Amino acid sequence: MGRVNSPSKADRKAPKAARADARHATKGVQREVAALARSKRARVTTTPGGAETRVATARRGGVETEQVLTTAKPGALLESKLEYSKTTRRSDRVTENSFSAETDVLGRRSSQAHAATTSLTADTRRHTVTTRQNDVYGVETVRREQTVESALPDGRRSATHATITDSEGNRHRSSDVTTVREGPGGVVTRNRREAGGTALETRSHGVFEDGLFSAGGGAEWKAERSVGVSAQRERDIATPGAFARADAIGERAEKALDWLELDPASWSSEVDPSRLTERVLVEGAHGSVRTQVGVTGGQAARFDGRRGVDVAVNREARAGVYAESSGQASGRLGEASYAASAKAEVKASVDGRGRLDTNGLDAVVTARAGASVEAELHGRASTPALTIGGVDVRATVEGHARASAEAVAEATGRVQITRTPPTAIVTGEAGASAVAKVEGELRFSAGPFSVSATGYASAGAEARAASTFGYEDGKLKLGGSLGAALGVGLGGSATVEVDVRQLGQLAKDVADVNDDGKVDLWDGVAALGKTVKFATGWLGGDAPGSGPAAGPAGVGGDRAGGTPAWDGRSMPNPLHYDMQNPASAAQFQRDMATYQQMMNNISLYWQTLSNVLKAQVDTAQVTSRNIR
Repeated sequence: MGRVNSPSKADRKAPKAARADARHATKGVQREVAALARSKRARVTTTPGGAETRVATARRGGVETEQVLTTAKPGALLESKLEYSKTTRRSDRVTENSFSAETDVLGRRSSQAHAATTSLTADTRRHTVTTRQNDVYGVETVRREQTVESALPDGRRSATHATITDSEGNRHRSSDVTTVREGPGGVVTRNRREAGGTALETRSHGVFEDGLFSAGGGAEWKAERSVGVSAQRERDIATPGAFARADAIGERAEKALDWLELDPASWSSEVDPSRLTERVLVEGAHGSVRTQVGVTGGQAARFDGRRGVDVAVNREARAGVYAESSGQASGRLGEASYAASAKAEVKASVDGRGRLDTNGLDAVVTARAGASVEAELHGRASTPALTIGGVDVRATVEGHARASAEAVAEATGRVQITRTPPTAIVTGEAGASAVAKVEGELRFSAGPFSVSATGYASAGAEARAASTFGYEDGKLKLGGSLGAALGVGLGGSATVEVDVRQLGQLAKDVADVNDDGKVDLWDGVAALGKTVKFATGWLGGDAPGSGPAAGPAGVGGDRAGGTPAWDGRSMPNPLHYDMQNPASAAQFQRDMATYQQMMNNISLYWQTLSNVLKAQVDTAQVTSRNIR
């Protein structure tokens, strides 16, 4: 005999909202939520927005427990939210568990469970975190991370290892290990970071606010492999005598500047614009091709009148080819336009800034060189506006695509020499990257509805290096780092928006046929009358083929000899038109459009008649029940 699982007593007694929101939690959390939701000992607070928070604490046998449950007031549609946390403290261990669940305006559920444990021993601290997330698409992601901090005979070691897996088969691992050792030669800090694998990230949203309903989501998939190592040595040394002499000179310089009371001053200039030349190779009504070659930039200096001077200099050398094209067309079917551009550039730049004052020098210089290729396209098309119930409805589609490839190398150096605090340090960093990316965006709208979607694909590599050398805080510092990464990525998103206010106004205006400000049975009667008036215009008249066209005025073209080409009732026959004659062929198209409108009117007639008859039957039934 099979066994049927039924809700526990705690689940049955818990409020329905709390029990429903916690359905994705473990059985233990469900029981705890249910017990706290009905507890009479819990401290209860309610916010002006209607959210309720319940807090319960307990102490037993040296164990302290605190539980917190927050439930938000249900929204206008299907949205709801629940948050629960439990913290347990013992002498050598702290455990934190939390659970949150959310239902959006579409009724889509998502949840996240979080468990963290911290334990302490004589010389080791262990912190473990497990997070389990279920998104609205049914993807479950589990992240496990553990950090262990332990003592070494000559220092300390900290190691963090993390693993992320999901129900789609992705797996990503990362580690970050740092050791700090102290010996006769000073303090040596070493770090190694590694990451690799694949990961899937999803996102979603559902909002109803100020009459606008918006729902959407997206996903990104990435594959990467990266490694980074660094090392730094620090050694205590005696303060050099030069710092003492510089300190004495600096104090005298400050007093001299104060006595002079110089006014602040500033100066700046730009590189002569003629240094950047532009040449037009091709130019027409719909586009152009041009080139740019030259140098741009400027320099500036500012004296604050008492302490020091700030200086900034930048230069950029550029060589590129740029092409642009655009066009627009309109007709009876609507409007369409496009704009396209492409460019290929090579650039090199240097950017320096620094400050020299009575306390010392602080200067930074960055050099960058790179090449890039990019192509971009925008397109848009829209139909003519159609007025429905006093609201203009237009269908529009817009698209955007971009493809790019870029290679960049850069280096940054910094020098700091100050007397207070005594510092003389040089740092540097260099890096290179090459990335290719393709992006696209599409948006479609029609009246109160709109849909937008984006997507991208990328691939790239990056390498970085950094170094440090100098004296700071009484220590001699020497260190450096190396890193490299290789990865590919895919991503996309989609959003749907509905203007509920416009939709409601449109529906009301269309349904209010007799213009009395209400939507009721009499609107159906009025619609029936109007439809009958339309339909009888097409259904009345002589029999087909018995003479001149008896349909609506203006329909039917003439073949050679003046014979009517269309009788205004049956489907137009192309054999009755002279298709070699442009005027006659155009008349055939107009007659077919009129015939289609006639069929639509007849269909509307029967649909409206059916609705009115159903309304009459419903009204008769209600009246009959009231009489009885």
